[in-house]
Amino acid sequence: MPNNFESQKKSARNLVLSANMQAAYGGLLADAMLTRRQRFDGSAILELLSTRRSDKEMSGKGTQFATDGQLTGWDTKFSFKAELDAWLAGWAFAFGMGADTVTGVTAPFTHAIAFDDTTTQAPATTLYLEDTAAVKYKVPDMAVSDLTLTIPERGACSLETAFIGTGRWTAGAMGAPGVPALVAENYLLGSDCIFSIGPVATSVAVTGRHLSSTLKISTGVVNHIAPGGGLFGVFPRRGEWKFSIQTTIAAMATDDILTLLENDTACALSWNINSGAQAQLAISMPLVHMKATKLGVNGNMVIWSIEADETTCFYAAGTQPLGVSVVNAVPLYMTAS
Repeated sequence: MPNNFESQKKSARNLVLSANMQAAYGGLLADAMLTRRQRFDGSAILELLSTRRSDKEMSGKGTQFATDGQLTGWDTKFSFKAELDAWLAGWAFAFGMGADTVTGVTAPFTHAIAFDDTTTQAPATTLYLEDTAAVKYKVPDMAVSDLTLTIPERGACSLETAFIGTGRWTAGAMGAPGVPALVAENYLLGSDCIFSIGPVATSVAVTGRHLSSTLKISTGVVNHIAPGGGLFGVFPRRGEWKFSIQTTIAAMATDDILTLLENDTACALSWNINSGAQAQLAISMPLVHMKATKLGVNGNMVIWSIEADETTCFYAAGTQPLGVSVVNAVPLYMTAS
């Protein structure tokens, strides 16, 4: 009897994103809104998590084992890694931070992205996934829970985006014509990044000494569950934002880093990546007190590891502690559909 079968290739999996957000939780974005076929790390898998109850710990059953049980709820989680291009940068930071102010009549458009501190309702979008030839589905109500941006010495920056949903998913393939075609991507390159650091109003670029940076943002989003919600969450509810930065720069003959920590100096940090007229990312932390500066080595080179987070980066004079600007060809993100 033959034992052969058609194995399924990781490279054949598909992920489709939308620049739009859902007009209502519990709904689905239409196929026409799912326009972005995303290159991604093919190991990313949807977590469809069930919760159950049973009488395992109850007495009066005549046995220590469960004699009944039932499904009580569903949760969804998903995360993927990708090389960072300008479309993805605007999309991920807009959905992660919640407020996007756009300028420009025609491309390039500038997206000034900030924390939306006016609501605890996270903007939700629909993801479409094809895992095998038979397993194809949409996952609605997905809200960004975490972002991790890594800026390397060379090559494309990388971004890991994690989501939490309400547990809903809908089986079935996209309608004709199916998954959209791949598009050319305008990658954001670490080699184009100019990092500046120093006291407020006098920060300077340290090109050549800057070796890498990692920015993490957490939205604190949870699947809000309540009586009457059935087996699914009611909506993704945002908690408190947290963010942190870790940057590595080479030490030089004169100290310009340790003294910033010792004197508790108010500093400004910025990262500016210009990889083309429609591929730019700028990150600014205008008022920072160092949380740590750790001395280390990289081969035969002495390095500083600089750390700061939401407890040492301050909101002042109406300016948020973290600001993001993206320049790309996208006129708008988070249009309700």
